Amino acid sequence: MKSNGPWHGSRHASRAARGACTPAAGVAVALLLAVAGPAPAQEQSQKQAESGAEAGGEVATIIVSARKRSESIAEVPTSITAFTAETIKDYNVQSFADYATKTPDLSFTYGGGPTGFADARTVSVRGITGQNLFGTAGATGFYIDDTPVPGSIDPRVVDLASIEVLKGPQGTLYGESSLGGNVRLITRAPDTGNSGLGYMYQVGATSGGGSPDGGGNLVGNIVLVPGTAALRFVAFANWDAGYLNRSFPTQSGGPGAGDPFASVTRTSKGDQGQVQTLGGSAALLVHATDQLDIKLRVMFQDSYDKGFPASFAPLPQFTPIYTIDRAFDVQPWASDSWTMPTLDLKYSGSGYQIVWANSFFYRHTHDVEDSSYGTQQVLAGPFYLVSGLPAQPYLWIGDRNHDQVASEARISIDPVHNWSGTFGLFYSNTHTRFTIPPTLANGLDAPTTTACAFGGPCVSPAWPNDEIWTQTNPGTEEDKSIFGEAYWKFAPQWTLTLGGRQYWLNQTTDYTADGFLNGGPTTSDPQTNSESGFNPKVSLSWQATDTTMAYASASKGFRAGGAQANFPGCTLPSLSVDAITHIRSDTLWTYEVGAKTQLPSMLISAAAYDIEWKDVQQQVALVCGFYAQVNGNKARVRGAELEASGRLPMPGLQFRLGLGYEDTNVTDPGNLALFGVNPGTRVAGVPDFTGSAGLVYTRPLTTDAQGFVSADYSYQGNAISLLVGGGGAEATRPGFSLVNLRFGVDHGDTEFSLNVHNVFNAKPNLGDIGYIGYAQLNAAGGVIPQVATLQPLTVLLQVSKAF
Repeated sequence: MKSNGPWHGSRHASRAARGACTPAAGVAVALLLAVAGPAPAQEQSQKQAESGAEAGGEVATIIVSARKRSESIAEVPTSITAFTAETIKDYNVQSFADYATKTPDLSFTYGGGPTGFADARTVSVRGITGQNLFGTAGATGFYIDDTPVPGSIDPRVVDLASIEVLKGPQGTLYGESSLGGNVRLITRAPDTGNSGLGYMYQVGATSGGGSPDGGGNLVGNIVLVPGTAALRFVAFANWDAGYLNRSFPTQSGGPGAGDPFASVTRTSKGDQGQVQTLGGSAALLVHATDQLDIKLRVMFQDSYDKGFPASFAPLPQFTPIYTIDRAFDVQPWASDSWTMPTLDLKYSGSGYQIVWANSFFYRHTHDVEDSSYGTQQVLAGPFYLVSGLPAQPYLWIGDRNHDQVASEARISIDPVHNWSGTFGLFYSNTHTRFTIPPTLANGLDAPTTTACAFGGPCVSPAWPNDEIWTQTNPGTEEDKSIFGEAYWKFAPQWTLTLGGRQYWLNQTTDYTADGFLNGGPTTSDPQTNSESGFNPKVSLSWQATDTTMAYASASKGFRAGGAQANFPGCTLPSLSVDAITHIRSDTLWTYEVGAKTQLPSMLISAAAYDIEWKDVQQQVALVCGFYAQVNGNKARVRGAELEASGRLPMPGLQFRLGLGYEDTNVTDPGNLALFGVNPGTRVAGVPDFTGSAGLVYTRPLTTDAQGFVSADYSYQGNAISLLVGGGGAEATRPGFSLVNLRFGVDHGDTEFSLNVHNVFNAKPNLGDIGYIGYAQLNAAGGVIPQVATLQPLTVLLQVSKAF
């Protein structure tokens, strides 16, 4: 539908053999066995582990809170990619794209979700992808501490204790939308023992950039009452140069204004895709008693895009070109603003801990899209046959509001007679509203215009007024859940995990529209949807030796379906009304085997999995320009992951390696077959292969200074796209590689570094975004995809001080 430590500087999110693989994964697990021959508590445990490792010359034990309790990553029977604060610093991780491209079996794309750019990113883990048109139900959960947030936001990687990417369904502890896994950002808590102030500032340039790059941040901690209360605050601002060019006919109102194929003189303006970001946070921690902690925090972030960081990618090459030909000199732009206050209470008793986490999340995105050529082509095309209308700019506006109240109360119990566990209640209430304000075609009501729309008789004037489109889509979702996981160590080396989540969902939506392109008003027709279900999980882990653990698990995940408006003038005769208005929840079962080995010098983990996916939710683009969510029947994903990190024999040299493979197969497309998805088709937007490797080398220069060099490489394989507005047309977007370099000097708490991003100037295609208006057509009448891409070669000089 037409719808729906100090922090480092940031990049915008867009800046960053098929077949079964079980034998290979089995070999990896066997090799691991052969080798054996949140936040405040988690942060403190991580610091203690790093201090002990440095003292003994060993690699630090990585502490995670994936099961909502602090424990070693090597002891959690789940595949996890973790970035500690030290890793974030070593590889200069600044944004979602930076850590996403370094995580095996994680990929992201634009399109397949809300239209426009500001909230269009979709995140996939293990090939499970998709997002509804409201941006409220994705296949991958996204969390800031205990708060679920939309997966399309890009919080600055600032003052984080760690980043955790959990693979496989996490529905037991995290609920719906953690279908393929989830991403968790763990923030640093205020320190009641030490005050301090840190900063970072940077300046640099981007290849082809129309302005300088620069930014800075300030991080502070103030002890208000020693041992009892502290305030931690962050403030940041950043400017990323635009690197695209927008061209338009030099002669305003000439033949080039209405004909994209006319040979005319053009003028160009650069710095398109420029991103300005600012934001911050303030957190107050109070140790009210020896057992009770109270934490109040407010986070906010605003970003502004001068032109979408997206370019045309003509077929068949389907690769971005950095000059975009437009009809008029009008500036598209996008903004994204969000605010999140939270209140957390934690009570630590003897052998148990109770947490009550509460949050309110509000987000407003605003896209202003230049669809002048595409709109003119549709108006003059065979469906509407408008004549006599002068060429003019068409700026389509997409305005989205999203607010969510969430509350979770849980208790974690330490082992009692070899039993332990986590149990809790969850509630959330979400409201969304997508609006396209009136879009006008000036002169449409003039007596000189004619239209022969919808196969009817020709009329003059073409329409009684100038309005061609307006639209409103409100929606709500209420989620109530009971969840728990119990861990039973029934033998010295064996632990059984049993988990489950019972959920109740209620959803509503509505759709109203008007204007010439809609054929007049579509009146309100509210739709509702209610469902409930149970998500089970079972896992068996074997501590083979003191250093090696193997596990097998089976778990179920789900993503909420929902109500959706019907578009009677656009749907296919063979697609039932119910298939449009009531989207079923999609569910899956993941069967996984894996192993982890924590050696003195490195951590190695491997996993293999089979995923059986039912009622697959995917977005489709209808020929008339609308988008809709549709259920397919079945898909299967089989894959494997291998990760290793630690120290190499050479003094001062550390490494990081991650490899992922996922074979996706839509085995039974069901209704998706009506939109060009055939049996055996890969899941759209998902690469088969992902991989990354990194090295960090440090060397003492003086008694109080050391030099460092780091380099990392990442690869994402090719993926298919169902072209936006292509009526089922499919194209393959090429794979891409990224290389980043960093070197500098640490002098006490101060660091000087030179950072080179995207060394070889890769121009990846990250997926074609859905138009708010209409896609531009080529001379043959096919769509010209508009795709998101990454920031080109960028060099930044950075100075930072930690505390």
